[in-house]
Amino acid sequence: MNEPSGKQIQVTRTESKDTSTFQSIFFVGDNAVPVQVPDYQRAYSWEKKQIDLFIADLVKYQGDSNRYYFGHFIAEEVGKHWEIVDGQQRITTFVLFLMVCRALSTADAHTLAFSMIKQFSTVSYDGKALKTIRENIGAFLDASRHLDMRKPPSDQQIRAGLSLPEESFTCSQRRMVLALLRFHQAFEKGTLDRNRIGSYIAVVMDAYCSHHLTQDKSVAVNIFEMHNTRGIPLTTLEIIKAMLMRFVYDHAGEARDSKVAEIQAEFGQIYGMEEQLAARSFRGEMTMEQLLKLHLRVIDDGTKRTADQFRSPPMNANADALVEHVNSGLRFRDGDQTKPKAPNVGVQYALDLAKELKKSVQIVSQTLPAWDDDVPLVGDVLILERDLSCEFFLIVCRGLEREQNKADGCIGNDTLLRWEKLLFTRDFHGAYHGKSNRDNFPALFESCLADEEQITNAINGYVADGFRWWDVTKGLQSIVLKQLEDHKERILNDAFGWWWMPKLKYVLYKYEVRENPAIRNVMKGKISVEHILPQMWYWIKDKGEDEILEGMSEDEWTFFHKKIDDCINGLGNLLLITPSENTSVGNKHPADKKYESCCAGGSYKEHDLNREKWRQSKEWPDLIRTRGEDIFKFMLDTLVDAHINPPISSSH
Repeated sequence: MNEPSGKQIQVTRTESKDTSTFQSIFFVGDNAVPVQVPDYQRAYSWEKKQIDLFIADLVKYQGDSNRYYFGHFIAEEVGKHWEIVDGQQRITTFVLFLMVCRALSTADAHTLAFSMIKQFSTVSYDGKALKTIRENIGAFLDASRHLDMRKPPSDQQIRAGLSLPEESFTCSQRRMVLALLRFHQAFEKGTLDRNRIGSYIAVVMDAYCSHHLTQDKSVAVNIFEMHNTRGIPLTTLEIIKAMLMRFVYDHAGEARDSKVAEIQAEFGQIYGMEEQLAARSFRGEMTMEQLLKLHLRVIDDGTKRTADQFRSPPMNANADALVEHVNSGLRFRDGDQTKPKAPNVGVQYALDLAKELKKSVQIVSQTLPAWDDDVPLVGDVLILERDLSCEFFLIVCRGLEREQNKADGCIGNDTLLRWEKLLFTRDFHGAYHGKSNRDNFPALFESCLADEEQITNAINGYVADGFRWWDVTKGLQSIVLKQLEDHKERILNDAFGWWWMPKLKYVLYKYEVRENPAIRNVMKGKISVEHILPQMWYWIKDKGEDEILEGMSEDEWTFFHKKIDDCINGLGNLLLITPSENTSVGNKHPADKKYESCCAGGSYKEHDLNREKWRQSKEWPDLIRTRGEDIFKFMLDTLVDAHINPPISSSH
């Protein structure tokens, strides 16, 4: 990660806390202080909003930089370099700006500022890429001179233009490159003037700053008390990281430095997996904040074992509640604020929480995607119920791990199928109407803390009799089957407006995924339910796009209008596509709609084969009904099981 610098600097300004200029803080003599972003910090995260603010400040304060406040910086002196504890987003942005200025400037007047480019190192997983970007930036910017940033370049274009390897390319690298392009475009469009590069650099170099430099780790744990109004607010994860480090530093005695370093090392690996977490999760990006909440609910420091423990913090907990949960775990026994923990027990809780959280991030970002490559049902159940399935897998992967401390356990396909049926049928009925405490997944999770046979038996029990087996859901699958059969006509004719449409979206997905796994790409983002025959279909008559409709008498038109309206929202007329594709196909005649850009197989291909039938309006009701009947049968055969042998109810 560290890059050799031209001149090694022995920094001696320790335990300092003062207010000065950026230049007086980060430069000694004729060179910049070697600065490094440690791996326990988040990767570069500034987007267009923050870059635009920075550019606006450069314009506003040129020639008057002594009124510009560039924020507070906290750094820890480690050997001959500084590790940035707070302020790394701002300093990284300034280095990126300097890279663009150096590519555009022929003057030697900015040598001092430009020395920071080489003396700066970012997190290790982006360090090599930043060096490559720095080496290739000139040619890349020149080739991007006429780029329209309203349509930013793709990842592939960025990698090709800068010679960055695909296997190690991250979202933070993309953000750094986009920042470079936005700075360059500002010069190209005249927002920034090339002739005033020195003035812009001086805005930051002469900017009013405050800083704290320390030789120990005590100040690092105060990071959550600082905030930068020009940057991005601290995340809940960063606040909790700081809480853990602060508690350990305050209570670990002589071992405090080494134990704080342990927590920093765990978070370094956590942030290193953050990009994978977003890229390889299911049903939209799984953020660190979401995973943190799920982890605290079912894992925490690794000691959770009972249903009651799996209920805290609640599923709807906000950031403050998560912070309070961790604070209670540090200070009180079993969350009981009347029973203080011994400080050394709180220290162990902090160390274990960091370690276990790293495991959870690894499970979701690496273990589950690899498992899904072999068994796509893993991703399917995460699409069906992301949070519940994620909690389930966090427990299972630990409990059934094949190698110690790898958290790489898995269950068989049959058990996964039972889990899918439970998630699909648990509330797909009317038996819960007016009932409280309907589900009890914490009790199920308590039963999953053993071998696979016990996990399978526990799931089978709930599949057979639901979560209120003594009351309204005994024989759950038969209840759901009757519900569906009783409402068959409604599903075939008016599924779109039905209460259980979210369940039917999953049915549509599973129906298509048999022939076309690419439908998973649709399910990962926002989902739009497309009407193959548009809801506002009757405009076709007015535009003369259907000869049969045009030739109808008023009575025939009235009869036909009602017949189509009765099935327009039926299951057979619904298709899953992305919102942008929905906008693209619009209210075209169904025969003119094309879905190849969405998916190639299944109903998407079938629509292309039936294009001439869709051209004939008299075929519409049969096309919708036939497809709807097929999907309905698929649902009963695949996702509901009324013939299972109910196990003994006491297994619940």
